[in-house]
Amino acid sequence: MTVLPGLNLELPRSWSAATLAEVTSKIGSGATPRGGSAVYVASGPALIRSQNVYDHEFKTEGLAFLGPDAATALRGVTVESGDVLINITGDSILRTAMVPDAVLPARVNQHVAIVRSNGKVCPGFLQKWLSLPLMKDYMLGHSSGGTRKAITKGHLQSFPIPLPPIEEQRAIAATLGALDDKIESNRRAIALIPQLVRARVDASISQAGDRIAVAELARFVNGGAYTKGATGTGRMVIRIAELNSGPGGSTVYNDIDVPDEKVARAGDILMSWSGSLAVYRWFRDEAIVNQHIFKVIPTGYPAWLVFDRLDAVMPIFRGVAADKATTMGHIQRGHLESTNVEIPVGPEIEQLNEMLSPLWGRLLSAEREVVRLTELRNALLPELLSGRMRVPTEGAAA
Repeated sequence: MTVLPGLNLELPRSWSAATLAEVTSKIGSGATPRGGSAVYVASGPALIRSQNVYDHEFKTEGLAFLGPDAATALRGVTVESGDVLINITGDSILRTAMVPDAVLPARVNQHVAIVRSNGKVCPGFLQKWLSLPLMKDYMLGHSSGGTRKAITKGHLQSFPIPLPPIEEQRAIAATLGALDDKIESNRRAIALIPQLVRARVDASISQAGDRIAVAELARFVNGGAYTKGATGTGRMVIRIAELNSGPGGSTVYNDIDVPDEKVARAGDILMSWSGSLAVYRWFRDEAIVNQHIFKVIPTGYPAWLVFDRLDAVMPIFRGVAADKATTMGHIQRGHLESTNVEIPVGPEIEQLNEMLSPLWGRLLSAEREVVRLTELRNALLPELLSGRMRVPTEGAAA
């Protein structure tokens, strides 16, 4: 039996242990280029920031691009194919992802570190190890910086890592990576389908359309104050935090009985009307709708159309909310009556529904599958990375 130092994690006899310094050729963070926003250009080498790095996911939204001089000045922190990226400061500390080849050439700023394998560790295995909750707790225990946590190069170099035979590392990375790939495929569909709906609706309206009040699209049922006296068990109470980020450590659960129209089920449309105004599709298990959120119940119009039209007028509602300087920004029911929205004419809605309704169903399936696959990956992580569960190594890609 092998024991991983620091974590006292029992490993299979065929595994060894090392430090990150022993299995990497580079560990280091980048820098913010001098010159402010003037150094950013429309295209060029990418500057990767912490907002681009999520666990198992690289988000291209908000990528900045460097001009030739700034890129040259940061050539010492050039990202290479196969590099593992990890956030080392701030609220997103220890989020980690592999850099996609499509983003290269790229540099990193001072909040992101490059961890580059020297060939003794499979990069995919390395990234999964750094994302393991047990390992994150260990790393946070070694962080510095008081209220603003930070991990230094020295910290990273000293951290332990288990080392299965390289073929087994690749097999573990491939197993977990296959789940990542399917999750990412679903996410692309989730992003694209609403865009397709919008394009079809806009094209139809450009030919002929009607204008109706937003209130005519659906019934808007406000949630209740269901977090007070919550039991801690039962159904999730949906607040804006759960709509934006999903359930987390502060999520409230309650066994309370509520009217059916204040219950959200997969496929329902929800709209936050105070604070952070937005429209959402609920794709998780049955839950309770809290106050400041409307359950939107379509009244004769397809769900895809109601969602899209609400999303289209949301900038107007956000403008109304922003004008309420002395209170938390919100809208009132009267705004649903006084705000108009364009919709396709009746026969055209029927034709569009034949094409878009199945796509709407595919969208819900993709969202629910992301939840299931994420839960499966998170359950497999500690088992595979500790060797409690083994995977066959035959055929693992080099």
